[in-house]
Amino acid sequence: MRYFRLIITTLPAFLASWLSSCKKDITPVKNFDPTAGIVSLIKNEGEIMPAKYVFIQFNQFPDNIDTTTSFSINVFGKFTNDTTGMAVNAGNIIINDLLTINSGPDNLYEYKFDQASLPFGKASMGNYIDLKISGSNAADSLRRKLYIPKPVFLNNLYKSISTISNNTSYNLSWNPDPHNMFGKVLIQVSYYSGLSRYRNRYNPVSIENLVYTVSDKGSFVIPAGDLQRFPVSSYISISISRASDDRWPTDHSHVEYIAVASAFSSPILVKD
Repeated sequence: MRYFRLIITTLPAFLASWLSSCKKDITPVKNFDPTAGIVSLIKNEGEIMPAKYVFIQFNQFPDNIDTTTSFSINVFGKFTNDTTGMAVNAGNIIINDLLTINSGPDNLYEYKFDQASLPFGKASMGNYIDLKISGSNAADSLRRKLYIPKPVFLNNLYKSISTISNNTSYNLSWNPDPHNMFGKVLIQVSYYSGLSRYRNRYNPVSIENLVYTVSDKGSFVIPAGDLQRFPVSSYISISISRASDDRWPTDHSHVEYIAVASAFSSPILVKD
């Protein structure tokens, strides 16, 4: 599982860029700023990061399909003062009047669902949640609903595949979400540098990811010409993400509610 973590630590920053171009025609921080870039790419607004946000991140791994142990769910939040740009305490983040998340160090919010609370988090996928910010002297209160995308199941990319040819187009399939807010998914093909170079020390240190944004119809063909950038004997991973995003006005500014659901394949060995 350590290989998955390498991708996941960098995914939120890229998703942040992707999310903002989805509302148009699209072609995913550190823990403290997981939304960096998400809203800008999907809305085609450039690199604009919201100053006030609640971000809910759902990651699914291929060890156990459709079980709670295959999910990782996290909530992040940040609320900045419009004048100073400093993070402020906005009270509590409350989900469905059942889960309360308090402000942490430096007025930043972070919560990881444990095994006991995972069923509650997973049950929200494909449904609307009630998301409340209780407010404080430094931030307005807000209560709105946010749609949580359905979980993504990579139908042919779990334990059933261990190799992929770099000279043959690959038919990727997944379960679509008919209520996907933007009707799009983000597909990434990522290079495992450490694993690839461990297998063959002549493999490159880095290779630029393949990135596609396509309709959430459940299938996409990755062209052989694109896969050829990954050399034989290297390892890659394929991921799919979908997202929802709403911006709500308050008396002084606005707050962005963001949810991203992603699924990751096991490491895949590239062959000819």
